[in-house]
Amino acid sequence: MMQSLFTELQYPFPSRIHPNHALIEKEIPALIDAYTFLSPDARRQFKAADFGRLTALWYPDCPFKMLIPAARLLVWVFIFDDVYARLPLPQLKAAQDRLTGILRGHSPAQEEESVFQQFAIAHHELAFHSQAAAWKARYLKSWQYFFEGQQLEKQYSYKQELTYPRLAEYMDLREKLGAAYPYIDLVEVVSGCILPAEVFQHPAVQQRRFFVSRLTTWDNDLLSFEKEKRSLEAMNLVAVIQHEYRVSLEEAYRIALRMRQEQVADYRQLCTEWPDFGAWKAVVADYVLQLDRMISGHLEWYRDNPRYA
Repeated sequence: MMQSLFTELQYPFPSRIHPNHALIEKEIPALIDAYTFLSPDARRQFKAADFGRLTALWYPDCPFKMLIPAARLLVWVFIFDDVYARLPLPQLKAAQDRLTGILRGHSPAQEEESVFQQFAIAHHELAFHSQAAAWKARYLKSWQYFFEGQQLEKQYSYKQELTYPRLAEYMDLREKLGAAYPYIDLVEVVSGCILPAEVFQHPAVQQRRFFVSRLTTWDNDLLSFEKEKRSLEAMNLVAVIQHEYRVSLEEAYRIALRMRQEQVADYRQLCTEWPDFGAWKAVVADYVLQLDRMISGHLEWYRDNPRYA
């Protein structure tokens, strides 16, 4: 099913991979082994998921020294979401509060779990606390947006009898759950150019960021339906459509694909009508090129990926 979908899920802009992608992939096993609470089988599965390749596809032009913390943070989010999202809500909230504290400058204690240690190490390597205050504030907000989504998801997922939101509610909640925005924020850091507020807050830039989140999360839902069903996850576009409209799985896929095609068309229209940013034109052009590569690179990562088989 997954391979047949690739013919319908292509983008008009190609992906690009970092020239040192093989080197970063060699770093991944040690990053995963740092999570000592994972079983040997869980570690094997995470190691097979090509997180180094995803990092290299998302940030194909960044300096190699920045690629390592980016990979560390990508490994972190998959492990955190796979493991901690299943915890009882009070424990999940406590973990999220601790992570927020780390972003605010509180170092984890030596005895704390690796999920806190690795999060702190990644941000130390990214020189997080030396970044512009405005960027740090919105980056923190991006993580809190994701954390809110994880909390809200608890009412639907990770139980034997799944319940599903209405499609309209799913749209808002899935946006939070995608965790795309912190990694979009990192584009500025790894490129060495933080957008000024007047550029970042421009409606066109905000809409472009939205489309990165929307398209990557919907591609995920289309390509990971079977995996998420096995994992007792309800927040999947295909599953929500099937439940709301009481249609066959095949018809739910058709509806989801049509919705995605409409989003791609809207994205291309935004690109066509892109405003002139004056003195920031070249910087913004490079920034949005990197966003295009995140979208197409994310899709390319799924090809032959055993995590979603």
